[in-house]
Amino acid sequence: MLILAVIGCFIQPAFPESPVTAHFSMDRERLHAGEAFLLTLEFRISGDALDKEISISALPSPGDLQIRSFEELPNETVIQESKSLEIRRFRTWARVKKPGLITLAPRLDGTLIQTSRTLFITQQVRRSIHIPVEPFPITALPLPEAGRPPRFSGLVGSYTFSVKPAPLDIALGDLITLTFTVEGDWLPETYSVPQAVSIPGLKVYESKPVPEESSPTRQVFRQIVIPQETFIKALPAFALTCFDSRESRYKTLSSGPFPITLHAEQAPAHPVYVPTQALTGCTTQNSIQPAAGPSSPPDSWWIRMGTRLQGRQSRIIQGNTETTARFGPSDSARDLFTIQPGTSVTVDSSSDDWIRISCSQGIGWIPKKNAK
Repeated sequence: MLILAVIGCFIQPAFPESPVTAHFSMDRERLHAGEAFLLTLEFRISGDALDKEISISALPSPGDLQIRSFEELPNETVIQESKSLEIRRFRTWARVKKPGLITLAPRLDGTLIQTSRTLFITQQVRRSIHIPVEPFPITALPLPEAGRPPRFSGLVGSYTFSVKPAPLDIALGDLITLTFTVEGDWLPETYSVPQAVSIPGLKVYESKPVPEESSPTRQVFRQIVIPQETFIKALPAFALTCFDSRESRYKTLSSGPFPITLHAEQAPAHPVYVPTQALTGCTTQNSIQPAAGPSSPPDSWWIRMGTRLQGRQSRIIQGNTETTARFGPSDSARDLFTIQPGTSVTVDSSSDDWIRISCSQGIGWIPKKNAK
């Protein structure tokens, strides 16, 4: 009996009881309903290797929690209790749709790979495993009713808004193109946007999204207006209202007004402006849809090691001292975290001399000159 027991132990694969564990984390402590946040899924792998594909299922309903496709962050290896521990992280944008508590506890399945080597032979043993994950509670607060503007856009989070009209030195009948840009956290499917409406002396066309210049965190749309009366001296200011969840208050972001130099003579004859059908996509006159991007995942899907979100740039932090990431593109914006020289970061977008980056510490704005 003793001999059989020893043999039985010898022929069993020497897999540890829990070679892989996983847990979730998020980039903020307090969250409001409708607010986009960065969700990180971290795997800790002890001893053996984990196959590149991991199945994720039993996610909350998209009506409760929206999740974009995960992207892989740089891997990390640490020594813990004299053993090598591999850490793999995946990050995505997520949004809790309604106020209340959601517990994120999906099922994770993968393949463990154990490699054994003898003098002449290398063998691999593959085994399907269920990866335990700690349940992760997410509480979304309701938006306050007090102080809510009557023209609230529906945007919750951190955003910037700008309008650029051109040209402004024109003759009567010339076309003016208004370019609107909303940028910040992951944009929702629809939200109310400012646009020129019925203005005396101006012919106004419907605003249209510009998908080729947009991304999940940046929306560009354009609108054509044509001055038809000489008394037009300026285009009005445009305002976008949002709820700044970090400051817990409603904000109105404005751009304009824009003075016009309007010459009385009629503009030279040019083709009549006809709105293109290729740019349709507004759900109503006062709402707009973000540019197409990866949709929310189905109930069961895969993340794959080594994949990256397209259209983003990787850069290295330069200099001899650490770089401070800030809440906005300004030296006066609130400090968020610091980044050491030599750290690889991903550039999401830019604003003048600043770039919006993401890395393992979080997401923030740094001077453009500090990363190459």
